[in-house]
Amino acid sequence: MNTNDIQLFALPLGEQLSSEEWNAFTIMLPSHVQKNIMQYKQWQDRQRALLGNTLIRWALLPFMNKAVCHITQDIYGRPTVANHKHWEGDFNLSHSGDWIVLALTTNGRVGIDVEEIKPVNKDIMHYALSKQEFHMALHQPLHTFYELWTLKEALFKTGLFPNLSPHLLDTIDIKTTRADLSTQLLYLDQRHPVTICWNNSSTNVKITTLNRQQLL
Repeated sequence: MNTNDIQLFALPLGEQLSSEEWNAFTIMLPSHVQKNIMQYKQWQDRQRALLGNTLIRWALLPFMNKAVCHITQDIYGRPTVANHKHWEGDFNLSHSGDWIVLALTTNGRVGIDVEEIKPVNKDIMHYALSKQEFHMALHQPLHTFYELWTLKEALFKTGLFPNLSPHLLDTIDIKTTRADLSTQLLYLDQRHPVTICWNNSSTNVKITTLNRQQLL
């Protein structure tokens, strides 16, 4: 990985794992993570959680010098690597619809959000968007709302706005007042926009599409 790149890993959810595949992935995860995964009722949600946790550890492994990768949460519930002398970067996970995505940087902060485009009503738009954003999206195609929403979530998930919830972030104001932040919008397919936000000097996002067998 080029240290100037933000790395984006994209993994399709795919068909339901066989029991053999499930066991192969599960055995690589700590017992408390396995327990949390099994609390989900729908197989799709269990599989997203399983593959997402596996993807994080797979992506971090090159930077861990074969040490045990202990993932914890900060005071705001944001996942992070716990006290590892070889790691000064950041990662962030998101999943929706057919995709699981992970953003990785070797320095600074990064946030990512992917959403599946589905119909929304005005009440949801009012809740999710600022007044400026609402008027921008109201008479635009549906994907405009999701582009704004993934941007808000990606900004929030950097952890740089800990005292605000996503719907209170005004992306229009932030883009004009926070020169330290960079963002990029991508489409994994026609139904899944993804936005990445970061605060280092990186200028390039490198995209790698994986299949789940590569994680084993």
